Amino acid sequence: MRKIPSSRVGQPVPAESSPGNSNLLGWMARRGIAEAMACALAFLAYVPALGYPFVYDDKPQIIENPAIHAWHYLPNYFTSHAWAELYPNVQGNYYRPLFLLWLRLNHAMFGLNPKGWHLTDVLCHVVATYLVFVLVRRLAASRSIAFTAAALFALHPIHIESVAWVSGVTDPLMTVFAIGSILAFLRFREARRWGWMAAALALFALGLLEKETAIITGPLVFVYVWLYADGRSGISRFLFALKQSLGFLALSILYLPLRAFVLHGFSHTVTPLPLASMALTEPSILWLYVRHLLFPAGFSGLYGLPYVQQGASAAFLVPAILLLASAVASGLVIRHLKNARLALLACCWMVLPILPILWLRAYAEGDIAHDRYLYFPSVGFVLLVSLVLAEAAGLWGKYARALEWGALAVIALAYLSGTMSQQRFWSSDLSLYQRAYSIAPRDNLVCNDLGAALMDAGDPGDAITLYSQVLTREPGFWLSNYNLGYTYYKIGKLPEAEQYLRRAIAINTADSDEYLYLGLSIWRQGRADEAVTYLQRAIQIRPTAPGYHFALAMVQRDRNDIPAAESELNLEIQYHPESITARQQLSALTSGAAESNR
Repeated sequence: MRKIPSSRVGQPVPAESSPGNSNLLGWMARRGIAEAMACALAFLAYVPALGYPFVYDDKPQIIENPAIHAWHYLPNYFTSHAWAELYPNVQGNYYRPLFLLWLRLNHAMFGLNPKGWHLTDVLCHVVATYLVFVLVRRLAASRSIAFTAAALFALHPIHIESVAWVSGVTDPLMTVFAIGSILAFLRFREARRWGWMAAALALFALGLLEKETAIITGPLVFVYVWLYADGRSGISRFLFALKQSLGFLALSILYLPLRAFVLHGFSHTVTPLPLASMALTEPSILWLYVRHLLFPAGFSGLYGLPYVQQGASAAFLVPAILLLASAVASGLVIRHLKNARLALLACCWMVLPILPILWLRAYAEGDIAHDRYLYFPSVGFVLLVSLVLAEAAGLWGKYARALEWGALAVIALAYLSGTMSQQRFWSSDLSLYQRAYSIAPRDNLVCNDLGAALMDAGDPGDAITLYSQVLTREPGFWLSNYNLGYTYYKIGKLPEAEQYLRRAIAINTADSDEYLYLGLSIWRQGRADEAVTYLQRAIQIRPTAPGYHFALAMVQRDRNDIPAAESELNLEIQYHPESITARQQLSALTSGAAESNR
């Protein structure tokens, strides 16, 4: 009889391990059946997303980002922040070279056809689902618990943002690397072969380069070893867990200075939020996450959660009390589980990855909560739910399996319904921001984003109304000043465009587009000499931005400075050889110059 390794808990149920059984459980115990079913659920739940366009940050990050359109940018992925090509003069908080590489590979395969991008995103979720199955099977020594966890992970609506949105793939990718690393570590623990440890550390390193949250892998390994260090106690138990996780700690120590060096600091402040206000706001964020895990409805791309300023306010007290009650209830449940240690590991898996994202100074106001941050923590959640379902069903004797599968079917159907119905909000920018507006109609960022979507949909009037409402509440809100100026430019109200674009520049001098459209607004009012200064400033900020050199060339042409115009068109073609309009204009200028010289 094969002995179960000490790193695994629980006992396999005989019916699960007997391929000769003719019932459903015996059939699913066959190698590959349950895994394939879980993966099929993960894919089928997101079939509608395959037809969605690029939305939200996809446009600047993919469509407008030259860094992922050519291979010669590849070295820059490892030496700059993720948005460096778009915002070279802005300090970034994201060091994600492998994410940029993923985008580059997708662009090389699919160009700007979103169907292929969505397919690879969904397939990444499928791989993550498979790894959840393998992980839980090893930890719980039960294929039925593993299938329950994988099926719930595949279908939980909390993953919509990460799977239905192309740029949300950062969390599924990181999860694949992190779970792969932990699985390799478990194999090392069983086989004592250092090749498995090398694989674990290599996957951990890839996870770190994909997304910062992967750093939690090391603490999770430490917690696992500490929980299952049988025969040890006190300081001996701690030192043993530290020794086993030392490789992860060493890589983390190497990674953090590298990240700080590339980003010119460990974390840059986006919003100068007082520490007291940050602490008072965190319970409302955490309760949102708990609520969405337990009752997965009411999802949105943006929630517009406000900062909490007073400790005596309901915005702090109510979520704080609910969180405390949830923690107490979870503790009581875990105490009565046979697999209490594994349940405790699941709780740590839920909590630890959330801690780094609670540093709210790193986020813009109104942008402090996202469901995608729960993709990795949800592994712990589905593991805990699976353990509870299995043990609760076990109380019913011979009906245990029927009840377990029945409960799973009910939850899975509810999850599938929620995922299918709520992912449609990601089918366009307009539907995404209309959904956010229905949840947070007075949030400045939400109003601004909805205004931009309305403008793109050909409704500048409603867009102007929204921007004006924001500026009535907060005149110094940069995005709405810029977008209002841009909207007036697009509809031909040039004096108004100039007014708001100048206001935007007075608030934020780092954005290049505001200089571009101010220059164009001034040029179209007949002040070409003045326009040159602003267009040159835009180019100084982003020398390779598409259309910038072309715009300056047109102004120089109107100033009758043909050599300068030709020079700018040549630069436009150099940076963007696909620009047919630039080639046509250069040909026309060259032909005109030749005619003049005859």
